[in-house]
Amino acid sequence: MIRHTTSPKTASLLLALMAFLIVPVLSHGAATKGLTARQILDRTATELGKSRNITAPFTLTSEGQTVAGTLKMSGDKFFLSLPKAKIWYDGRTQWSLDTSTKEVNISEPMPDELAQVNPMVIISALNKVSSPQLLKGNTGTYSLRLIPGASQHMAFSNAVIDVNQTTFLPTRIILTFGAGQTVTLKIGSIDRTTNHAASMFVFNKADYPGYALIDLR
Repeated sequence: MIRHTTSPKTASLLLALMAFLIVPVLSHGAATKGLTARQILDRTATELGKSRNITAPFTLTSEGQTVAGTLKMSGDKFFLSLPKAKIWYDGRTQWSLDTSTKEVNISEPMPDELAQVNPMVIISALNKVSSPQLLKGNTGTYSLRLIPGASQHMAFSNAVIDVNQTTFLPTRIILTFGAGQTVTLKIGSIDRTTNHAASMFVFNKADYPGYALIDLR
């Protein structure tokens, strides 16, 4: 359950969900006429490489609880900010901060772990989903359903992305989990023009006095 006291574990899940934010999904119209769901999904992965710098505000709702946050990304580096948790990743080291415990866990995620938190890895994994499907979107939107294969060990069983017909960017993402729980992401204006300094993706202890560092490397 997503609560206002969002933990680093939940923050990791949020970042996995936010992977979809940075992919300009192509429309069903002239740009995608004649393409299969697989071909569209392949092209979303290609588009990912064009969005090297991302700033994406969002709100996430689950079982009546809502949190707001921001994802900033440059290449394979990212910074996720939530009311009660933050995650920095510089391409090798990850720092997960929990304001409720005043602790920062330091780790060097393996590829399978990054597949749950790193947008680049997530999209690469989802590009191998077993049965991508085109759905009938609401007025002004297109929809694409992604169903991860069993071997991918994703936390969710399927995802539906609503895409704005004009901008070709996601406006809403609904994920369904094994127990039937749904999580909905609503995405604000996505900035793909602002460059982020390398320091954005590295935890600075001086900014968080009194926090305990727990080195899990």
